[in-house]
Amino acid sequence: SVLSASYGYTKPFVIDTSRNGNDSNGEWCNPAGRRIGALSQTGGGAEMLLWLKTPGESDGNCGVGAGSVAGQFLPEVAYKMIYGY
Repeated sequence: SVLSASYGYTKPFVIDTSRNGNDSNGEWCNPAGRRIGALSQTGGGAEMLLWLKTPGESDGNCGVGAGSVAGQFLPEVAYKMIYGY
């Protein structure tokens, strides 16, 4: 893996792919424009790729989740993540 080759990192790791699709805009709290990333699976350099957070679940009252609380499921945000809005 790149971590091993570039940095000598040899410990197992997992990657949260629940909303890492469509690049990044530098925001972490309900960022706009995200897409659902790779489905949960093993391998690919990481020990596992996991959806650690349900797509559409709010980070709190911020970004595209304004007016929500952390952990609240927002159907409109899930829809946007699925269809890329």
